[in-house]
Amino acid sequence: MKTIIPLTTFALLIGGVGAADETSFPRILDPGIPGTPALGQPFLVKGDAKPVLTEKHGLAAPALSDWNGDGKRDLLVGEFETNSGEDFPMGAHGSTIRVYLNVGTDSDPEFTDEFEWARDTEGTIMEVPQWCCIGFTPQFYDLDDDGHLDIITGQYHPGEVTWFRGTEDGFLPGVKLPQEGDPAADGNPMFGYAGVPGDIGTFDYWVYSSASFGDLDDDGDLDLVVGGGAGLRVSENIGGPKQPSFGKREPLLDIEGVPLKILERDDEAELLPGASSAPGDGDGKSSPLVVDWNDDGTPDLLVTGSYRHPNSQAVTFFEGVRTDAGLRFHKGVDLLPTANGDKALPGSGQRVYVDDWNRDGVRDLIIGASVATVNGGEFSDELSWEWEDVTKVESAGKDPGRYPPRERPTRESLLEFLNVDAIIADIGEEGLDELVRDNQQYWDETVGKLYEEGKAHWLTMRHQGRVYVMLGEKRGE
Repeated sequence: MKTIIPLTTFALLIGGVGAADETSFPRILDPGIPGTPALGQPFLVKGDAKPVLTEKHGLAAPALSDWNGDGKRDLLVGEFETNSGEDFPMGAHGSTIRVYLNVGTDSDPEFTDEFEWARDTEGTIMEVPQWCCIGFTPQFYDLDDDGHLDIITGQYHPGEVTWFRGTEDGFLPGVKLPQEGDPAADGNPMFGYAGVPGDIGTFDYWVYSSASFGDLDDDGDLDLVVGGGAGLRVSENIGGPKQPSFGKREPLLDIEGVPLKILERDDEAELLPGASSAPGDGDGKSSPLVVDWNDDGTPDLLVTGSYRHPNSQAVTFFEGVRTDAGLRFHKGVDLLPTANGDKALPGSGQRVYVDDWNRDGVRDLIIGASVATVNGGEFSDELSWEWEDVTKVESAGKDPGRYPPRERPTRESLLEFLNVDAIIADIGEEGLDELVRDNQQYWDETVGKLYEEGKAHWLTMRHQGRVYVMLGEKRGE
């Protein structure tokens, strides 16, 4: 096996893209789903002089809430920073929520470039620990049936779901929701774990616990729905509406009894960091939103994923249907198909939220996207509108712009990172020579190629979050 010293970089971009900037879009078609809103074309949410945005690692999870109690809904945007373990809490530097106060009206929201951090009733910046690629993803539910909306969010691993209980005075500090099993479990069959791969004691079961809620079993309380490494699953509320706690996660199934998938690949799926098995949903980074999108009284799902692969859908709609076997779903439908198969939205890692943005009585789709910027924050058309699995750009969290590009490796520079005596004893002089050649070849095919092709600016790439809105109109009968 070849050994490569990790380089923070990526490979070359191929041909043209279907849109030109962050405010122009390919023509998005109406999938014609009965009962659902007919969505208009997206528009970018802006402040005074720049877009509403997130920074750090660049994910954006939007939500609406009247944060300051003035009768107008404000825009909350969750963001992502690596802040787990000894680095938690990090306050303003962690995985937090930006609050953009609405300076317009409730039916015509407007925002400035200024924001504040969401804080709990103790005045502490609301934050959750994340060591990979979810970020704070705020969703609002009255989870304990006390008349106050609460905020919940999932996390990467441990697979906790954090509950910020709502009160008349704001949101209490976050606590961990009770779940069957140990969310910190990290069993891995690759390292001698004796159980079945993917069972409740494994890392794969808990990893990427994106979270949403809905009454899937129609018993009057809210059940937990998660995405991630082990696929889209439901965890029944076994504690009831007043003291919610959640049982074992079971796969969500289509009407044929098959687990739901958001991506059909023609190649091998990349494993999530720390995982040992291929993702059950075909993607691994599924983020569900439970909503009755077609207004038939039955919960549906809107699901996003990594949005890296050319077969990806920006948002997948799963129509729920009650059966004798419980809630099942029809096969997923691309909610935002384009006329020529191009990406519907720039960037990757979308998060969706549903609300009536303009108060016209029809639900709208609010979408957070992680776009690529270069040279200190310039939106990159060539990177944001091409698939990251094609460009080989890293997703949010591994941006090359976080680090200075490394010079072409030499024997001497590699040995600065290695224990010389141990390396020579292990692989010998010939093995060391091969190690140097492998790393030089890797550099030539990544960093060096970018310099040769005039794309050195790619090495400055950082993701930033953007928020887009697609207004809904009532569909004709």
